[in-house]
Amino acid sequence: MTLHDYFSALRKRWALLLVLTILGAALGYGYGTLQTDTYRAQSSVVIVPARGDTTSELVQGSNYVQGLVATYTVVATSPVVLDRVIASLGLDTTSRDLARIVSVSSPLDTTVLEIAVSGADPGQITRIANAVSNELADAVENLSPQTTSSGPAVRVEQISPASEPRSPIAPNTRLLAVIGALIGLLAAAVIAILRQVLTTRLVSRADIAEVTDIAVLGQIPVNTTGVPLAVAVRDTASGSLAEAVRTVAASLRFANVDGEARVVLVTSPESGDGKSSIALTLAAIAAEQDQRVLLIDADLRRGTVADVTGFEGAVGLTTVLLGDVTLDDAAEAWGESGLRVLTSGATPPNPGQLLASGHLRQLLAQVREEFDLVVVDSPPVLAVSDALWLAPAVEGIIVVARSRRTKREALARTLAELEATRTRIMGIVLNDVKRVASSPYYERAEVPHAGRSTWFLRGRRRG
Repeated sequence: MTLHDYFSALRKRWALLLVLTILGAALGYGYGTLQTDTYRAQSSVVIVPARGDTTSELVQGSNYVQGLVATYTVVATSPVVLDRVIASLGLDTTSRDLARIVSVSSPLDTTVLEIAVSGADPGQITRIANAVSNELADAVENLSPQTTSSGPAVRVEQISPASEPRSPIAPNTRLLAVIGALIGLLAAAVIAILRQVLTTRLVSRADIAEVTDIAVLGQIPVNTTGVPLAVAVRDTASGSLAEAVRTVAASLRFANVDGEARVVLVTSPESGDGKSSIALTLAAIAAEQDQRVLLIDADLRRGTVADVTGFEGAVGLTTVLLGDVTLDDAAEAWGESGLRVLTSGATPPNPGQLLASGHLRQLLAQVREEFDLVVVDSPPVLAVSDALWLAPAVEGIIVVARSRRTKREALARTLAELEATRTRIMGIVLNDVKRVASSPYYERAEVPHAGRSTWFLRGRRRG
């Protein structure tokens, strides 16, 4: 993935980013409000050496005190001091528990000790901080060596008594909310990128563009009418489904501007992609333009055109190839446009062999002269090899992929196998696209019919 792909994945899932960011902020803020307020009281003492009569004695005393700073930091939180604090304040605790809320630090290159006490009761922690200062002074006096003239060699004096704090130091609800929002945003970004990386199914034109440079002829919205696509388009000629199919037809017109592709194969990677519906509907739209159009159901294994059109399925392509009936007798008109439909006929025991026979090539050569457009519906490429046998006998191929079903790898394999036949792939149709994901242009635009001229082929007119 490129940097643009990452930004595209984030932009595509902006709602997820927004929701998880807000949720993270709310959880962080809620966590903060549920916590008990914590206050902090601090007192400061200084370690002072005994007076010296000479400069040398003063320097020695100062150096001596500097070496004791770390020691007295430990003494301040030891039972020697804290047990006396507990006794003097009447606290119901132990020196070990009290040491957890008392911290002692010393600014760099000083002999000052800062005694901080944290807790939920501002008054009590203030009293504890001051008591620790006082008891530390007494403990240092007892622990310090005595001089012959001035008593203890070191003494501790309080220089800043603790005052009762007015505002808590924790929890910081604003900071927790910001941290929660950042965590939510990061989680959403990871989810969005992982979904982009791990998504294997095609959803939009952009997904197809990542697989191939072959043009996307159009997108067919989800058919919610409850009837087959061709029937829905026939019954509602001005609906969004019909306009989407006309968009595909218009794109094919430009893809076949020289008019050489008069026999077009419609296939798909796998079954269930909607290729038969697209083939029948495109043929019907083409027939609207005064074109002589024939639809051949060459799916001899699971033909569905007969079911959609309501024709007798026993007579069709197989019976024509076997010479039992003629094309004129087997092909029937469907709809008012004059579209001729040749169903698959009876299921043969050897469909692949029948499709690879010279009889089919002769039939396609015949119908190419009799019709302006021949649409051949073939089995899926990855299911059986029938489409690959049919491809060299046609002049163009349309591949139908189904949104949220067809995998990228399946489309890539399908295109690779079809390209090996050296028959031109005219484009891809993305079927069953969610209406919210399709462009309003393809939903509402009036795709102009080709007047009374040819549709996308250069051929003869009827009559």
